[in-house]
Amino acid sequence: MAQQNKQTEQKKTNNASGRRSTFTLGSLVNVLAFCALAAAAILLVIGPILKWILETTGSAVVMQALNLVSQYCLLAAIAIPGWFFVRGKRKGWKIAYFIFLAVYIAGTILGMAVSI
Repeated sequence: MAQQNKQTEQKKTNNASGRRSTFTLGSLVNVLAFCALAAAAILLVIGPILKWILETTGSAVVMQALNLVSQYCLLAAIAIPGWFFVRGKRKGWKIAYFIFLAVYIAGTILGMAVSI
C-alpha cells in the first residue's frame, strides 16, 4: 500500500514538473483562425491608410498580397473543420464541399487578378 502511494505521488510530481506542449491539428486550425482574424482586423483598421499610402507610391501589390494571405488563412481555418464534418457524410456532401472549396479558391484568385 505504501509503495502504491509512492508511485502515484511520483507520477503526480512528474506530471506537474514538466508540462509538454503538443501541437495538434486542432491547434493548427486555431493558429490559422487567429492569423486570419489578425490579418482581417489589421486590414480593416489600417487598410484605408495603407491603401492610400501605397497608391501614392504606386505599389498596391503589397495590399493585395496581405489580403490574399488573410483570405487563405481564413480558408484553411474553415476548410479543415469543414472536411471533418463532411468526411463521415455521404458522397453528395463531399462533392458539395469540393465545389465550394474550388469556388472559394477561384474567387480569391479572380478577385486578386481583377482587383475586386
